[in-house]
Amino acid sequence: MPMLSAVFRRACALPALMALSLLAACSSAPVAPAALYDFGLAPAASAGARLPTALRVADVAGPGWMDGNAIYYRLAYAQGQRTDAYANSRWVESPVSLFDARLRNAAAGRGQVIGYPTPDVPSLRVELVDFSQVFDRPDASRGVVRLRATVSLARGVIDQRVVQADAPAPSPDAAGGVAALTQASDKAIGEVLDWVAGLPLAASASSTPATPGAALGTRRR
Repeated sequence: MPMLSAVFRRACALPALMALSLLAACSSAPVAPAALYDFGLAPAASAGARLPTALRVADVAGPGWMDGNAIYYRLAYAQGQRTDAYANSRWVESPVSLFDARLRNAAAGRGQVIGYPTPDVPSLRVELVDFSQVFDRPDASRGVVRLRATVSLARGVIDQRVVQADAPAPSPDAAGGVAALTQASDKAIGEVLDWVAGLPLAASASSTPATPGAALGTRRR
């Protein structure tokens, strides 16, 4: 009987060992790397009106959920108040940083861009409010970029505007969302710069008294 009991215990342990071996093999299986995206190459030339004066472009700001590099989407047809992130697709850096670089490149194509504050140079500040892929149907989505733009001088705000740009996604996945958000970003940036070009910035800047030595301060973006 003792011998039969030992044989029975070994027989029962065999399936457990096989299960543990299977779990170990699964846990060591290679994980597919995340696909990384950016906005691609910037347009060769910025179409649109030239800026009437030099312009300072302040750092683009955004809400805390844009600090990471997740690509967010929203199922508007199911639950419009909920956002989710793609599991295996990421931006190479935060969308705020990507948008910031795109905006500066476009602004530089239309005129002189100053990287530090001076009292006689207007400043453009952009705050991203939304930056996501919105699914209106399971098979149809669009990139949505919504922002608030403010132009100011040392004495205060000159004008402010809210801009929203949409662009259709070529496919209902992360790659389609990236393409749509890139196109929507370029549309929003173009609209912002067209608006800035139409403001009386040259007159506003010339009416602002310069402060001696103000341009010698610490340089910052």
